Amino acid sequence: MLTSRQILTYLSYVHKGDWQLTLESVKAKENIEEEKVHEALSKISTGSIAILDEDYPEYWKISLNQPPFVLFYKGDISLLNNENYRRVSVVGSRKCTNYGINAVTKVISGLPKNTIIVSGLASGIDAAAHKAALKYGLKTIAVLGSGIDYVYPSENEDLYNEIIQSGGLIISEYPNDTQPEKSNFIFRNRLVASIGEFLLVGESYERSGTSTTITYALQIGNNVGCIPYEIGKGSSCNSYIKEGAILVDSPDDIIANLRRR
Repeated sequence: MLTSRQILTYLSYVHKGDWQLTLESVKAKENIEEEKVHEALSKISTGSIAILDEDYPEYWKISLNQPPFVLFYKGDISLLNNENYRRVSVVGSRKCTNYGINAVTKVISGLPKNTIIVSGLASGIDAAAHKAALKYGLKTIAVLGSGIDYVYPSENEDLYNEIIQSGGLIISEYPNDTQPEKSNFIFRNRLVASIGEFLLVGESYERSGTSTTITYALQIGNNVGCIPYEIGKGSSCNSYIKEGAILVDSPDDIIANLRRR
């Protein structure tokens, strides 16, 4: 007899992590053949954690309107819940400057060793944040907008592997080699924002997807901080600071404003 968890994981798998389609199937109470479920589950080569599991992060149930039904992962899944760590999310432009990379690296380098850096494995600021964490001995979590086995962009394959080898964590709502879609990256931003207890914007410009992550962070009550930029560079960070974001030019600015869950 199938368990509820097996059915939920199966539905997430066949719908390629699509949250809405999975919900509709759950509500419809579809008649599912046990053989098909076992066949599908045998094709999942990574770990998975479901909303029905005891170790599923409680903060997602509390803070998110659409908490992930099933999360596929590689690495140390305990990093999502380990109370010995503090978590800082970092986002920013894919087409970033050397100033942005250097500033993010400098801030991360001064954070306590029990800090976990959370980002999205994208080019630019995301990659810089993960690399800084690895360089300075911090754990890091990468949240993908593609399948757990699909490294996007491909240029970050070595970084993907290094995160796992260093005792970090790779997570995705999308199973196996699910192809990346633009909507997936926007949707995954809610996880980037909610895993952290502070959101740092390393570099941002107009029409940046960073704004969606900021919105998610503010909705759940997290503080948002931005690295300031030179006048005339068109950086959205300065605008966010004017609107009330915390000006971050040292690790202490983050440490003093971490949200306690």
